[in-house]
Amino acid sequence: MQPADGQQVAYGHPWVASFTVFFKVAAVVVYIICGLFSSSFVTNYVIVVVLLMLDFWTTKNVAGRLLVGLRWWNEVTDEGSNWRFETLEEGQRAINSKDSACFWWTLYVVPLIWLALGIIAVVRLKIDYLLVVVVAVVLSGANVVGYTKCSKQASAQLRSYATQAVTSGLTAAIARV
Repeated sequence: MQPADGQQVAYGHPWVASFTVFFKVAAVVVYIICGLFSSSFVTNYVIVVVLLMLDFWTTKNVAGRLLVGLRWWNEVTDEGSNWRFETLEEGQRAINSKDSACFWWTLYVVPLIWLALGIIAVVRLKIDYLLVVVVAVVLSGANVVGYTKCSKQASAQLRSYATQAVTSGLTAAIARV
């Protein structure tokens, strides 16, 4: 999207978008090259898992809220597990298209990369490194599920507001007749 004067639209939150991409890419890159710097699986595992945890936390608690206006969490009670979602109300803040694209692309592409790395680990019989991939898929998968559900709820909420607005408009028009 370009403004009328031909300038590129800037990121609304460039630091948040940068850290969102950084933690995801850093975890993948460190996983791929970890054998070059250290022969200790434990050291490699700890470094990659710390990067994965930073990615999970940043995506869930910062990036989702600032880049796309969504937030999710899961509450576990005696009755079971309950998903909770927050979305910005219409008109609270416009979502920047570059921020949104950065968030959604990295959210969906990175788990696919981890799945491919898992297949490679199985083919190469590096079963210990498959443990790292499982952690990565679980953490990134939780964000995918949470934000996909949150996005669907936001869409449903928007449809509900639109239906409500049309219904009240029709009711007011009929009342004037």
